[in-house]
Amino acid sequence: MTRRSLALVALATSLLLAPAAASASPLDIPAAAPPQFRAALRARLNMKERRSAAEMRIDLGRQHGYRLMVVGEDNVVAFIAFDERRRSQGAHSRSLDLISQVATAYVTHGIVTPTRIKGSFGRFGSVAVRFRPSGRTSTEALHRCRGQRGYITRYGAFVGNVRFTGEDGYVAVRAHRARGRVRGPRNVRCRGRRIVRSMPRHRSSGSHSDGRRATLVAEHRTATTGTEVLAFQAGDIALLLALAEESLGRMAILHYALEIVSGSVISHDDALTSATLAPPRPFHGKGIYEAAPDGTRTWSGSLSVAFPGSPRLPLTGPEFAAKLEVGF
Repeated sequence: MTRRSLALVALATSLLLAPAAASASPLDIPAAAPPQFRAALRARLNMKERRSAAEMRIDLGRQHGYRLMVVGEDNVVAFIAFDERRRSQGAHSRSLDLISQVATAYVTHGIVTPTRIKGSFGRFGSVAVRFRPSGRTSTEALHRCRGQRGYITRYGAFVGNVRFTGEDGYVAVRAHRARGRVRGPRNVRCRGRRIVRSMPRHRSSGSHSDGRRATLVAEHRTATTGTEVLAFQAGDIALLLALAEESLGRMAILHYALEIVSGSVISHDDALTSATLAPPRPFHGKGIYEAAPDGTRTWSGSLSVAFPGSPRLPLTGPEFAAKLEVGF
């Protein structure tokens, strides 16, 4: 894949969140995220508002603390491993105050139709299945649903072959049949209260939107790889995003970690010549930003993060370009 293709993959598979919402897509920003953070991420990733596209999802269960699925949308096929090990250990129990997701997506261009998914992940494996509906369906109306699009979900099974082996065998899947669903748009008109089946929205206090804002970005890119850290502080709520992309010819790997936490993670001086990023787990260590009088900026420290299938990845170094912005 070219760098442009990588960017498109990042947009298609960015923000792999919302596992608790039965009707939510794992390829979109969680509805529970405060609006200012959704806007900041969409602007940073150059994302447009999500359109009503059809989505196919194969649920492959859990293995070694990872929740596994295959998702097909447009002509993109992704095998996704969500890290649930920290959740099983009791981390982040205050789900309304803190959102956490760490995942790896193996993404390729393939064939996606309302009845079929086919794609190759190179040395990692492939998927070639057909959908067999069970007859069970559900409908969903979104927002102010009069005249707006809603969704209809058909449940059933995908039959064929799914095979996938992650790096060093951290997950290995061989499946000929798995439960799944096909979710597509439908025109609806409804009255009265709206129907919403999603995560509860975070209720922000005035300090969340009116407090001083700070944004710290550090990124490093080559012809085939890219690593980026984004920290956005708004009042007493902070968003942390780490993305690591790797192009492998006809496919790409996207590592992703998102945290929305209560509290401050960015500290800086008034002159904006130094700042420290100290995020919670799954991040480790700290990132240190320094700006010299001649305009030189450095990003150093021990900051790192671990992704499914990847050892702890450094998020600092002399190759990173960093930028600090503070507003009111």
